Amino acid sequence: MLTTLQPIVRQLEETYDAVAISVKAMGDEGLGWKAGPELRTFALIAEHIANANLVYASMIGPADVRRTWELDPAPAEEWLLARLTESMETSCAVLEAISEERLLESRADDWRPNCPEQEIMGPLDALWFTQQMVRHTAYHLGQLNLYLQLYLCPGSK
Repeated sequence: MLTTLQPIVRQLEETYDAVAISVKAMGDEGLGWKAGPELRTFALIAEHIANANLVYASMIGPADVRRTWELDPAPAEEWLLARLTESMETSCAVLEAISEERLLESRADDWRPNCPEQEIMGPLDALWFTQQMVRHTAYHLGQLNLYLQLYLCPGSK
């Protein structure tokens, strides 16, 4: 693996580990819980992390990486952890294979990772998408931890 990517991959692995800890703390019963009627379930947020990082890995390339499962608003803990592991392993395999020359090649001219109204202007290279994996995973880890705190509050169920 490129020296440049080693600390980024370490952060990604640490963040995925924290997601797994939150999933285990939520347990099978809590994975289908959501903080409000119009909001995503805890599991769908975790699945979104796994799916989006596969999209980022595909942008980094050269492999065309796609989700191999259907989204489930209330899966079993074991199933969800397996999807997160699949996403992490696939992302790491893509990052392991990238060359120094390809790391700074443009992958997109614009991107809207934060919201439809905020366009990130490119060119966006593979390094940007690698960093985006960490940022994206950490952002949603915060949501998962808030859900976990709310779920564990007396009277939330």
